[in-house]
Amino acid sequence: MYKVYIVEDEHLEREALITIIKKQAEDVCVVGSAASGLTALAGIKETDPDIILMDINIPEINGIEVLRRVKRADPNKKVILITAFNEFDFAHQAIKAKVDDFLLKPIRPDQLLTAIHQAILSLTVSAKNLFDEKMNAVIFSVVQKRYSDTRGALTDYVELLYDHFGYDLLSIQHEVSRFMDELNAVSEDACGYTVMSPLRHTTNNQHFVSSFQNRYDLKVAMMKEVDKVFDHLMDNRDNRKNTIEDILNYIDRNCYKDISLDQVGEYANMSSYYLSKIFKKETGVNFVTYLTNRKIEIAKDMLINTDVPIINIALDLSYHEPNYFSKVFKKNTGLTPTEFRRLHRDDEREAHHREA
Repeated sequence: MYKVYIVEDEHLEREALITIIKKQAEDVCVVGSAASGLTALAGIKETDPDIILMDINIPEINGIEVLRRVKRADPNKKVILITAFNEFDFAHQAIKAKVDDFLLKPIRPDQLLTAIHQAILSLTVSAKNLFDEKMNAVIFSVVQKRYSDTRGALTDYVELLYDHFGYDLLSIQHEVSRFMDELNAVSEDACGYTVMSPLRHTTNNQHFVSSFQNRYDLKVAMMKEVDKVFDHLMDNRDNRKNTIEDILNYIDRNCYKDISLDQVGEYANMSSYYLSKIFKKETGVNFVTYLTNRKIEIAKDMLINTDVPIINIALDLSYHEPNYFSKVFKKNTGLTPTEFRRLHRDDEREAHHREA
């Protein structure tokens, strides 16, 4: 559903535009309207519309200035200006300010609907380009065999899908299937492993919808498939496992466990003393700090996106004493796990309230 905001100082014309859109435009909702430039800027900031339909001649500040400020804040928003034949100079300024379309008064319903449809097509292309950019960042990190970068890029990709599609889980499923096909192509080419994941196929729609209403759950499921690819990638490498990339990958993939410097040294075929020296030199922090930071990042993700009890999060991260986990978490973030979760839940509620 695409959000439209209307800016028109003539009450009857504003209501006519709202009525046409509500009755005839598909996949579109009117999220607000304004009769002046300053009111429009405040309303646009609050409602975050995809498309802005705006008269050029409005009080306080005109539509051109509103257009400039909107495009400066978010170039991806689509702005359709309403103009009259005697406002050609304004129209020229609007083109320089990167207006997306014009509608000439008097506006016919078919012209209005066509302009909105074209704006939606443009938004769809922009969204696909952004999906591809985020997806390619994940795939590139896999190809480079950088596990931590892969996990971060995957988080960004999943966040984008849910932020864009909301509860349209079938569209999310389609994009995830496309991602899995790309991951499979890279995996087969690099190490001969075929990704046999149900996430690659869009046949079981009901299972996907019932399982992945929470973005965190989907990210975990996708990361499990990435883990399998990394297993085969690392198995296909030569026996030398003492590069810093290999060592960091090993730590990142096993940070849930209570791994020690000795275990990492054994994996890398070097003494813990020598490993400790090169680790600090290459990363700028010691092994314990690096491992702790990784665990805290996972804990923050779980606190924000799940309802898993704090004691279980501590145990999942191999902190056998929950009080010690809380102490480490507070030292790292300045907040206890409970305070951190409450703070982010409050922020989330405020964001939902603003959208409503």
